[in-house]
Amino acid sequence: MFPFNKFREFDPILGPEMRSTGEVMGISDSFGSAFGKAQLAADNVLPTEGAIFITVNDSDKGSVTPIARRFQEMGFTLFATGGTAKHLRGRGIPVETVLKIHEGRPNGIDMMLNGDVQLLINTPLGKESQRDDYTMRQAAIANHVAYTTTLSAANAACDAILSLRSRALSVLSLQEWHARIPKEAGV
Repeated sequence: MFPFNKFREFDPILGPEMRSTGEVMGISDSFGSAFGKAQLAADNVLPTEGAIFITVNDSDKGSVTPIARRFQEMGFTLFATGGTAKHLRGRGIPVETVLKIHEGRPNGIDMMLNGDVQLLINTPLGKESQRDDYTMRQAAIANHVAYTTTLSAANAACDAILSLRSRALSVLSLQEWHARIPKEAGV
């Protein structure tokens, strides 16, 4: 867990050396529930309804398609920047186009400021998109919009949201979790 809301001048995207560092974890009997708990502990509360803003680099467009389809099938409204929106529409996924910051207004930041977006999926790549992406992530933090910067995290967020929708989070002590481990596991 990193307090990016307290250090506004830093970009909240993690490099390889920072991805293996943190202070939160979630324990559950399913991956989705555990990931949802970890996100809650990291103050990146995942929505169970609303709208998702997707803006991914060109190399991620093919891989974002099944993730976007899952969110759309769950009833989320999808917004995307031009290239991402065109790609998703070409695969039969309904999505509304949103301007990039440098393209004018209203843009993704305006949507976050207005409370129109509950989750940002942003996979930055290259210097050209660096300023817009940095500004969007800062806006997400400032406006309490959950965000992911990798497609693996976006897919995990989808699993977590499905879990959050199906059952309430529960809390058990480590001793209670230990008692649940089958004896044949050799523990």
